[in-house]
Amino acid sequence: MKGSAAKESGDVEADGKKEPFFSFLGDSILGAGRLVLIIAANVITFVALAALIDKILSLVHIWSMEKILGYILYPFAWLLGIGGDPHTVLQLSQYMGTKLITNEFVVMGKVSPIIHTFAPHFRAVLTVFLTSFANLSTIGMIIGCFKGIVNREKNDLISKNVGYMLLSGILVSLLSAAMVGLYVW
Repeated sequence: MKGSAAKESGDVEADGKKEPFFSFLGDSILGAGRLVLIIAANVITFVALAALIDKILSLVHIWSMEKILGYILYPFAWLLGIGGDPHTVLQLSQYMGTKLITNEFVVMGKVSPIIHTFAPHFRAVLTVFLTSFANLSTIGMIIGCFKGIVNREKNDLISKNVGYMLLSGILVSLLSAAMVGLYVW
């Protein structure tokens, strides 16, 4: 019983011998390095892809991706209680859309120099929405990391449910931002 538990935890190799510490440490470092590369590649890819789409849209004289996503997410930003000035609601919805397509760090980089100029309610709602990890980049990281950890069948199951993962993440982000917005006016 004790030997089978040790085999399952990875402390004992298949032939019954205990794995040397440095071998275990090396395997762990290689696994962690692979995960770091997957995460970095996903972040770079999604940010570059969003920039490419934005450039293509600008070449054909269509609105920017930020503006298109802003209009799609406008009702949700309005429901968060930003109200009043339509330009302010559109500004929040554009930040939300950019975050969903790229990641939170892109938007944080844009707003960090000007966040002190926003109203307290706007600032609180935006901050909470941005600090969630519900975006395409994060979903790509999750799938990439699971691909390196679990078998193909489990990875395919996760990949089939990407839409649900993203939708639930967005809804949780909106709910969290709305709850914080109730307390900051």
